[in-house]
Amino acid sequence: MSTLDEISGEIKQKTQGAVQFVQQAEHLFEYFAKLAGKEDSAADNLISQALDNGELSSFSFTGQTTDLSYFSQSDTMPLSAIRNIGDENIKEAVKQNFDKAAQQGLIELDGDNIRITAKGKDYISQPDFERATQADQTAAYQKTVAKMASANTAENEVQMCVAMRGNYFNDFSVFNHTDSIDLSTVINHPDKKTAKQILSNVKKWQSGGFVTVKDGVATITQNGKAVLASAGFKAASVPLTEGTVAAVGNVPGAVIIATKKVVTAVAKAVQTAAIGSTGSVPQKR
Repeated sequence: MSTLDEISGEIKQKTQGAVQFVQQAEHLFEYFAKLAGKEDSAADNLISQALDNGELSSFSFTGQTTDLSYFSQSDTMPLSAIRNIGDENIKEAVKQNFDKAAQQGLIELDGDNIRITAKGKDYISQPDFERATQADQTAAYQKTVAKMASANTAENEVQMCVAMRGNYFNDFSVFNHTDSIDLSTVINHPDKKTAKQILSNVKKWQSGGFVTVKDGVATITQNGKAVLASAGFKAASVPLTEGTVAAVGNVPGAVIIATKKVVTAVAKAVQTAAIGSTGSVPQKR
């Protein structure tokens, strides 16, 4: 066999491989798209699965009286839910507010749990209370997003993120920017309707083999990456735009997902200038 024949054979193999990949990707996308229309009420199961590691919480305590809204999702609350609040100031405020609520007959102690009373159910169902709850939970979420900007971030870095809104196709493009997403960010979002829609989508992605879910983290699979690369997905979706927390963090109703940290342009420019003048990377003092 001549060298030319060998080269032609290699080109043919690579071409066939590329064609097969495209065909496989489109086949996977067809299955991915089919799942979008599937009725799925398993979001609650996914929440339970995400909470199995015992470190996540589906409720954000604020230290306000509206923390009684916890009982809109359950008639009882384990005392451990209060003991496990990390912020001591919020924990103390919750204790004081719940003591007051007990004195008013809104809640009562039931063994190792706190139980809401009929009077309490009526209280938390009032429109004014529901509006106040939404405001307090939103404020707490914004504080969480603000912390995201500085948590474990060096002086010359900035945290990047995207805003998910519950669209089956568009939200999957979050994996263009990161291989995994922390579902606690979704679970703790004050807009439970949007959060549940996103979790429902994640459950569909999981059932199709496009992501895995473990310890409250959803991670894209090779099949998921093939879907992202497919022409069908690119035509059906509007990719999420990555930006800084300051730029993306205030999108109304969106769930903010941290993606990656990047070195800021200013830091890069300073470092490049320093290298050019000294021939070495400047050391921190």
